Amino acid sequence: MGSRGAQRKVVVTGCAGFIGSFLTERMLQDGYRVIGLDNLFRGKKENVLLLKKKFPKKFEFVKIDIRRKEDLSREIFRDADAVFHYAAINGTQHFYERPLEVLQVNLNGTINVIDTALNSKSVEKIVFASSSEVYGEPRWIPTNEEEPCVIPDMNNPRHSYSLSKMAGENYLLWAAQQRGIHYLILRIFNTYGPRMDTTTYGQVIPEFIRKLYLDPEFTIIGDGRQVRSFCYIDDNIELTLRAFNKVENEILNVGNARETTMLELAELMHSISGKPFKYRLLEGRVGDIVRRSPNISKIVSLTGYGPRISLEAGLRKTIQWYLEKWGLTKPEVPELRVEVAN
Repeated sequence: MGSRGAQRKVVVTGCAGFIGSFLTERMLQDGYRVIGLDNLFRGKKENVLLLKKKFPKKFEFVKIDIRRKEDLSREIFRDADAVFHYAAINGTQHFYERPLEVLQVNLNGTINVIDTALNSKSVEKIVFASSSEVYGEPRWIPTNEEEPCVIPDMNNPRHSYSLSKMAGENYLLWAAQQRGIHYLILRIFNTYGPRMDTTTYGQVIPEFIRKLYLDPEFTIIGDGRQVRSFCYIDDNIELTLRAFNKVENEILNVGNARETTMLELAELMHSISGKPFKYRLLEGRVGDIVRRSPNISKIVSLTGYGPRISLEAGLRKTIQWYLEKWGLTKPEVPELRVEVAN
């Protein structure tokens, strides 16, 4: 494994989602043939149409529910060298409202994808998109890959997601040992950029953009002191593909180590928009993690790459994309300022 493109075939599950669509697009640009799988529950049809339009000969889309193993034909994986498994129910509000479905899709679906890929006889490497959620409320921050994976409260439906990702990691590790294939487990921290869901079922940055430009008032869930680290999508994809081409059989944090509170994030976004910083605090979610930040020294050392896009530059580009989508501004391309790798 390791050489770029050259008409190699890969399968990307969740190809119509946020990270999955950018990953698929980049791999197609690099010369891969991609079979993309998605049930379009959270993934967007417009992302599929974009990929088909730009890469009509190299991209094939299959609408499929990975919970149904009988639908995951080995033909889908035939001659594929690798599988990038990104399909999952994401979005914090979903964890609270539909925990059983989160488990079904994220765990049963993962088992089905891994088993079918292994039975294809051609797949040599599986890349699994795990999550920073597996660390629970970590003891050490920045958090490295040696931090234990824990479920802080088994009675809180929020942790249906982290539990499903932990179990998915374990299943892939066991399968790789038994079948002798290579794996890469990526524990992804907060990632942002265009194409994200701006509803209450999405992540904080697109939700803040919606509140900033479309909602009657700007609200923040909790006291605003929650700390996160935000990685722009281009840096996420670059880290992922460098790791894919250079690294085997590792668990890696993927993210940006710079920490930001929700209040700081909201104030920066107001400053970019030129709007006065007015907000109202809402009641916090039960079990919300107070602080989360990755130690990314391992992936930086192994790939020779660290995040380069500053939060302000990434936010400007992301906000611009939504404003153009909503018809609120004329197109322009903000300059992406480079920051020193962490």
